[in-house]
Parts: sequence; C-alpha cells; structure tokens
Amino acid sequence: MMPRLRFSLSPASRVAIGLVSLMLTLLLMADVVTGVLPSRLGEAKRAREATAQLLATRLTTALNAGRAEQVGTLMASAMTPESALQGGALFTADGRLLAQRGNHPKGWTLAPAEPSTLDNIRVPIIADERPWGELQLVFAPALPLSLGYWLRDPLVQAIIFVTVFAFIAFHLYLRRMMRYMDPNAAVPERVRTAFDTLSEGVLVLDPEGSIMLANRAFKNMLPPGVGALTGLNASSLDWLVNGLPAKSELPWTEAMRSKAPQLGLPLRVQGPNGANLDLVMNCSPIDDGRGRVRGCLATFSDVTELHERTEGLRVALEALSASQREIEQKNEELTLQATRDPLTGCLNRRALMDLADKRVAEATRDATPLCCIMCDIDHFKSINDQFGHALGDRVIQASVRSLNSGLRGDDLLGRYGGEEFCILLPRTSLEQAFEVAERLRHEVDTHVGIALRQPARPKVTMSFGVALWAPGMDGPAALIDLADQALYRSKQGGRNRVS
Repeated sequence: MMPRLRFSLSPASRVAIGLVSLMLTLLLMADVVTGVLPSRLGEAKRAREATAQLLATRLTTALNAGRAEQVGTLMASAMTPESALQGGALFTADGRLLAQRGNHPKGWTLAPAEPSTLDNIRVPIIADERPWGELQLVFAPALPLSLGYWLRDPLVQAIIFVTVFAFIAFHLYLRRMMRYMDPNAAVPERVRTAFDTLSEGVLVLDPEGSIMLANRAFKNMLPPGVGALTGLNASSLDWLVNGLPAKSELPWTEAMRSKAPQLGLPLRVQGPNGANLDLVMNCSPIDDGRGRVRGCLATFSDVTELHERTEGLRVALEALSASQREIEQKNEELTLQATRDPLTGCLNRRALMDLADKRVAEATRDATPLCCIMCDIDHFKSINDQFGHALGDRVIQASVRSLNSGLRGDDLLGRYGGEEFCILLPRTSLEQAFEVAERLRHEVDTHVGIALRQPARPKVTMSFGVALWAPGMDGPAALIDLADQALYRSKQGGRNRVS
C-alpha cells in the first residue's frame, strides 16, 4: 500500500498566516469600538430613507397642486442605479392603486401593517393635512445574494487585497529572517562537539525536515559548492535526494510520520573529489517522551571502501572459480585419456579391469549374479586387408555404438584387444546375459554395415561368449577367461553366434 503523503506548511507560512489573522482581528475590533470601517447596511438604510422621504415629498406636492397625473413620472424618475430603487406603487387610503412602476409586483413582500425593511419601504402620504394614502417602494437587496456579488463589493475587495499582499509581505520577510536565524543556538555546544567526533555523517532535522545540525563528517561527504546547511530543508539537497531509492516519501518524513526507524537505505552520491560514495542511511524519529515527534536523526555510514573490497573479493572468487573449473575440466580430460579408448570412447583395458574388481566385490558382498560377455569382430583382418585400416577403424567405432545401444547405465563396456571387447553385466543371470548378447549380435549384424555409408562395404558380424561369476573364482580375470573360452566356441561353431 502506498504511504499517505502529508502536506505541511513551512514555519514562515504559518507565522505569516498568524500575523495576517491577528491584523484582521485587530481591525475588526477597532471597527467595533470606533466604527472605523464603513457600515454597508447603515449607509444603505440612510440613503434609502432619504430617497423615500424625497419622493414622498414630491408626490405630496404634486397631489396638493392637483397634478395627480405626474405621480407615475415622478416615481420613474427616482428609479436610478444610484438610488437602488427598482419599483414603486402609490395607493389611496381606500386601497385603490393610483400608479405603479418597475418590479413592484414581484419585489414587494410585506404584508399589510408589517413594518418597513431595507428592501421594502412604505411611506404614508399626507395631503391637505390628512392621510391620503401610502407609497410602497422596492429597493435592490442590501445584502449580497451570491459569492460573485460579495466579491464585487469594494469593502470585500479591499479586505482580500490587504490579506493577500500582507501574507506575501510577511512570508517573504519571515523567510529571509529565518534564513539568518541560527537553529544551532538551540543545540548545546557540547552536543555539537560530540556529534563532530563521530565518523558517521549525522543530520538532526526538525519536524518539517529543516536541518538543525550537520556534523563535520556529513559536511566532508558533500561536493564543493553546497554552502551552508543550517536552516535548509533536507529535501532541497539534490545531492541527497537524487541518491535515494525511488520512493513516494522521503525516509525522514516517513520515519516521523510512522514513528518507526527507517534502516539500511542504500545511497550512491558524488563525493567531494568527484568520485562516487556508497552510503547507508538510517533515520530514527526523535520524540519528547510523550509520543510526540520533535524531529528526526539521520545517520550516514560510508561503506565505499567495504564495497570496493567486497567487489575485489568477488572478482578474485570468480577468477578462482574459473580456475577451479578449468582444473576440473583438465582433470576430466586427463581421466578420460587415462581410462578411455581414444578410438571408440569406451573403457580401455586397464580401467575395465579396475572396475571389474569392484563389480566382483559387489557381487560377492550382495550375493547377486554377475555375467561377462566377450565378443570380437568376425574376420576383422580380412576387412583391414580388403578395405584398408581407415575403414577398419570405422567398423570398430560403429560396432561399439551398436553395443552401447543395448546396454544399461551401470553395465561396463571396454576394449579388451584390437577388435575384441568385454562387457560386464551386474545383477544379471546367465539366461538374461545370453539374451542381451543375442540382442547385441543381431544389432551388429543388422546395422553396422549400413552405418558405414559407402557403396562397397563389408558384411560385419560379431561372435559372443557368455560366462557367469561363481564364488571361488580367482578374480575377474578367471571370469573373463571363462567368457573368452565361450567366445572361442562361437568362433569354432561358425561365428556370428552366442555361446
């Protein structure tokens, strides 16, 4: 959830608002006591009463002179913008309407015998020293009926003008004055000295984020040309704000709002010599012991050297790891060279015999069967003589591929001699080993010749001999010799068979 931003006025703005409010209050109090401000209602009342009396006098004179036809003309001539008179009517004593002008029908709201108001004024007419009738006058509303009407009032405009420009003047003056005030005066000298002894940069901020104190270590982190810090708002330090992680709220503001420390914030800023500095910032709110936040303490730890050492160590570890991988690769290559036949990639005879000892030991320990298959390529010498040694090597390679395709992952295949191969099958009975050998024989007979991919190719077959390990045998050599004897019987029996 995004943190809620808090809007706050600067101290100069708050003081300026207070001074303007005090000024307006004093002005209103002076008006109550001395009447220094003109009364809109009082002036309107006096002016309207004078207009009504003057018009009534004129109408009485006209009536006494017998010129009743001039009544309407006299009322119309009195309705001017200056008088605010909008309508009027003259009634005789018996209620008969003698003359009417303007918006009298709509604007007159008084009931009979109801006293006059600022907007509706009734005046008795006396003719020949006896009551003749009544003059009813309708004036424009004395009080504003809309905001626009209020704003057009000269007195309201004067108050708004004074308020706005007084606030601007007070604000500019107070901001300049506060810039020259020293907030450090509120911090004892011994406290500033103690902060200057710290190796970490320290800022003490007021609730508005203005800098009350900056120790020597923090000032030493700044690039040239920053200037005096005391009294500045921390948010105005681009050097600091631009180095912070992208967040919607400044860390010291968040710490004071949430009353919880903001720890471990990484910063990368430009140092005094132009090089980048890696800093870690911590912000802790300062309260007065009663839960009210009075400011924030921000500390800055320079971890540039630590990061450089860490980076150097990382580079060294990567180089060491690369060297180790290269050594392991070389060892694997050496192991392959020492244990693998270079032509076929299967185990050489030495590696085969080493692993055969382990397989015999496992079979003896676990009482599981172990079989050996010996096989060689039939008539291989004639293949070399007829087609050349290059094709002979390809025949050996293709034969090994066919043998490998029919073996399990833990079966062993090794080159025992030139065209002779040995296969060890752990946990395999004699019947199962015979089936494997028969499947391998068929695979070689079917695919090796085709795999040579040339028009003139030999018919390639292999003969197989299978033997089962029995307790009491004299090591794997005896098992291999027994399988070799079976292979010899296959050769004697016509080749391309399993014995």
